Amino acid sequence: MFLHLLLISLSQTTLVYPPFAHTMGINRGTTAYLKIATGKSIEVMNPEGIWAVKFKFLDDPRTFRDDDELTVFAVNSGENQILYNVGLFSFGSYGKLGVRDSFLWEPTGISGDEYGNVFVVDKKNNRVVHLHFNGRKLIYVNSIGKFGILSGYFNGPSQASVSHGELYVTDTGNNRIEVFDTTGIFKREIKGFNHPTGIAVISSKDKWYKEKEDFIIVIDSYKKRISKLTPNGSLLARLSFAEIGLENSNFEYVAIDYYGMIYITDSYNNCIHLFDRNLKYITSFGREGKGKGEFIKPVGITIWRRFGQVFVLDKWSVQYFWIGLDAWMKDIRPSKFKSGNGLTIFYFNTEPGRTEIKIRDRNGNIVRRLYKSFFNPPGNHYVVWDGLDGKGEKLSPGKYTIEIDIKPLYSSRGFLKKHLTSEVECIQ
Repeated sequence: MFLHLLLISLSQTTLVYPPFAHTMGINRGTTAYLKIATGKSIEVMNPEGIWAVKFKFLDDPRTFRDDDELTVFAVNSGENQILYNVGLFSFGSYGKLGVRDSFLWEPTGISGDEYGNVFVVDKKNNRVVHLHFNGRKLIYVNSIGKFGILSGYFNGPSQASVSHGELYVTDTGNNRIEVFDTTGIFKREIKGFNHPTGIAVISSKDKWYKEKEDFIIVIDSYKKRISKLTPNGSLLARLSFAEIGLENSNFEYVAIDYYGMIYITDSYNNCIHLFDRNLKYITSFGREGKGKGEFIKPVGITIWRRFGQVFVLDKWSVQYFWIGLDAWMKDIRPSKFKSGNGLTIFYFNTEPGRTEIKIRDRNGNIVRRLYKSFFNPPGNHYVVWDGLDGKGEKLSPGKYTIEIDIKPLYSSRGFLKKHLTSEVECIQ
């Protein structure tokens, strides 16, 4: 275990649980919870991928109140089935062991679109099963691919990602990515991988995506390496587990949020790694355990980008988070300054946010506002303060407090704010 994970605490707010009124306090689902909710004993064995979506045909256009009510699909690989919710309080399942069209054999990845198309990577059957969800149940449509090395064939496929009408599949045994349209017609392949598994794709044409850059994130080298590529396969960035300070890794699944932030589950280190859209490492969230913000070998992750809703599937449960924001003051230089000479404030935030910086005197009065609702991308930041008050006049000698307030940009902004403070001294 590497040093930085030892410093992770339960006070992290990069991801946060939604408020009680939104979930009635239920933020984690286990097999015991499924039994209570369904009245049935549901065996969960070797869970894998997870996918959440707001289907167009389940949206009431007369109201916004149902916009965050998602349909969530989870791959129960060891039981050769897909589990999913129907509405808010009932559940359904699809699949059993077999090789015929409507059967599954160790399914892994899952993805789809808002029109009801659901694609399941049926690993041992060397195909992708195309299903349709009609609001009540999953219906078999067709199978894509079969065993082989030719274009459009598979050798132990692992995961899939759908973006703007294209289906991307990691063809693990053939060391490539295969791209289809959503009817199953083969379009192209991307080579240059070593045992690729995880994949996520995003397009500037996707509705809930702010940036204009199209890209693919791929996990390969037996879950030890992460690559960023263009949709046609040109390499943009690449890093290994060692380059972010890990002793080892099992990078599993990938999700991308509205701002292009990249989330990757790591079952070896029992956490989620967060990168910016340039594949620059930002932070890690979680540790081993069954408590709040803890995981037991996390695998599948999915994000509904509109509201920053995150579902993480591990070997024991599924957890529901909202994207939050964490931040900390890194340094102030110098801590003692002369008015008019100024100082530099260094701070760090893990997610895009709105920042306000104020300077208060010993009586709590605001003597200077540096930023008000300023947009900050994730990462390191520094702000230079000239040591003058809001009128451009020199300060009196004494102690002053620097306050930094950063609010997230997603749904959690209504109840989460990072409040950072540090004391400095003005001398003459």
